[in-house]
Amino acid sequence: MKYKTTADIEPLKGILGQEKATWAMEFGLKIDELGYNIYISGETGTGRTSYALNILKKYAKNKKNHKDWCYVYNFENPREPVALSFEIGKGKIFKKDIEKLVENLYDELISAFESEEYEKRKNKILDEYEMKKEILIKKLKEYGEKRGFKLKSSKLGIVFVPKNEDADTTSEEFLKLKRELENLALQVVSKIKELENIAKDDLLNLEEETGMLVINPMIDDLIEKYGEDYKVKKYLSHLRDDILENMYLFYLDVEELKSLNEKQNLKKYEVNLFIDNVGNGNMDSAPVILETNPSYANLFGKVEYESINGMIKTDFTKIVPGALHKANGGYLVLYIDQVLRNPYSWDMLKRCIQLKEVKIDTLTGIKPEPIPIDIKVILIGSQYLYNVLYRYDEEFNKYFKVIVDFDSEMKRDENNELGVARFIASYCNRNNLKHFTYDAVNVVLKYSSRLVENTNKLSTRFNKIAEIIIESNLFANIRDSEFVEAEDVKKAIYEKWNRINKIEQKIDQMYKTGELLISVEGKKVGVINGLSVINMGEYSFGRPVVITATTSPGNKGVINIEREAKLSGRIHDKGVLILSGYLLENFSKERPVSITANICFEQSYSGVDGDSASGAELYALLSSLSQVPIKQNIAVTGSINQKGEVQVVGGVTQKVEGFYHICKLKGLNGKQGVILPKKNLDNLILLDEVQDAIDKGKFHIYPVTRVEEAMEILTGKSFEYIYDKIISRINKFYRMSK
Repeated sequence: MKYKTTADIEPLKGILGQEKATWAMEFGLKIDELGYNIYISGETGTGRTSYALNILKKYAKNKKNHKDWCYVYNFENPREPVALSFEIGKGKIFKKDIEKLVENLYDELISAFESEEYEKRKNKILDEYEMKKEILIKKLKEYGEKRGFKLKSSKLGIVFVPKNEDADTTSEEFLKLKRELENLALQVVSKIKELENIAKDDLLNLEEETGMLVINPMIDDLIEKYGEDYKVKKYLSHLRDDILENMYLFYLDVEELKSLNEKQNLKKYEVNLFIDNVGNGNMDSAPVILETNPSYANLFGKVEYESINGMIKTDFTKIVPGALHKANGGYLVLYIDQVLRNPYSWDMLKRCIQLKEVKIDTLTGIKPEPIPIDIKVILIGSQYLYNVLYRYDEEFNKYFKVIVDFDSEMKRDENNELGVARFIASYCNRNNLKHFTYDAVNVVLKYSSRLVENTNKLSTRFNKIAEIIIESNLFANIRDSEFVEAEDVKKAIYEKWNRINKIEQKIDQMYKTGELLISVEGKKVGVINGLSVINMGEYSFGRPVVITATTSPGNKGVINIEREAKLSGRIHDKGVLILSGYLLENFSKERPVSITANICFEQSYSGVDGDSASGAELYALLSSLSQVPIKQNIAVTGSINQKGEVQVVGGVTQKVEGFYHICKLKGLNGKQGVILPKKNLDNLILLDEVQDAIDKGKFHIYPVTRVEEAMEILTGKSFEYIYDKIISRINKFYRMSK
């Protein structure tokens, strides 16, 4: 599809190049059984997270079984707060209803206890008590006066003293009468105490009756509103009983509350709105939570504390939800590497999935009631971590049965090329950036293919494409251009590399000064220019490495000098052993190959690994054996097998560009080039400068399939000629070793 700019095409909606992954994701989301949680694997930048969040929000619209949750005081066991569930939006209403209840109780109870009716009934009880008390005292007084005694009140109670001061207080009759009156006084005091207790009971009953007249209608209204839920009804019943027992709290003034520290007692009438779906924006759809810091507390909740008079205290109002609580009834997205970095988070997550509940663990203090959960967990991570968990964690496959594997590349066809253009269009629209011309998009497509090292593929790491979009816009702005042109994209790519190629520049300087030795013209026996890739994190580049081989009579076979110096990796060691296999396969039919050969990467002071230089090592070895010189203007990459077949390797683009760069430093002569595996041609995506040099015959690419082809190009001799030379020398070595 030809278009002028990306402004002319429809922006991309959804994700591109992940058909298999999207099908797997849909499959996992449609199954609600235990264990069908999802692991999304793939490279960073492939759109895993954004895709997951978008499709989860889509599914969440049709899933509305989530609830509001409140923690309330447990009147039976204050250390274990009760969890109450409500329909969406009802939790907040319940909290307000309880707040309104408490607020109304302040006014209504004070009003009731200050009412004329209450005062009238209260006074009646007190008056009756006083009247009966006075009658008893009056009768006792009259009885005593008839017997010559006066009644007198003291701190010790009621006492009798003789009216006649001259009375004989020691006579037996006086003492007997006094004891009789004292016993009678004790009976009266006891009767008064009994009347007092009756009056107190009557007052308490009056207080309770008055309070119930206020409290019961309010609580009954709430029970009628929320009574379908047994736990809520039970809580309201206990709330009624506790308020009746503590009505005095509602008519204490502010100063009394402070002095009595009763504010803490009133806290038990509060409601902790633990999960508020309306406030969290989940009124019309299930929650979708991305937790980027999955610490234990952030995942499973916590209980906060406060300092009161130097003491650390807590209560049910300090219970804070975790991500599992917030995602309850919906979806929770986590980065697995972050989960594994937090102690105990991974094990507790599996436990919650298994038990279908979240329990907030505390070392001391309160123990909140666990909350049941209905949740689907989506983990995002690398393929490596998936393999590790699958292999070493027996429970992993039990609870994460669905893997969604994001590919890092997609086929390069017209649909996907247009898809990349549409992605550019949508990104530019979304971020208010300049749109790209058709030619600029083509440069981006080439860059995308270069990222995956394949002309037939495109990268799905759209974060890398987004970086180029942003940086290309900068250079278009500098030019004051209406659109981003091809030159802007090329400039952005060049500058991206230029910002991080310090090591490459230092190595170039060493070639210029001769510190690193290399020849890019002439011929040498047993010397060849191999090619390597130097990785510097985000940036990698190719550079030639001189490989030398020497041969002599002996029986030690091929000696890998890098291995002897402990600079060789296992794959490189294997590649060197394959050389011995090739020699035996091709040159030991008449007699044993009795040689000692040394192979070395010259001026290499760091580790060497990989088998991509095994071809170059073999060619240097064959050159040394045959004494036929190798052209130094041709570099080589490609691994070989024991049968002499040349096999594909990685990094061919960087290797070819690296040798071209050194040839340019030393002087291009039109004869230089690179031998590489024929099957690597599709992986060759060269810079315009290098491709132009090839097109103009200033630089050359030699694709080969077998060792024989490569040797003929490198030496300019037929392989039959080289073969005869090798056989002749092997025979000579054999005779010398006898």
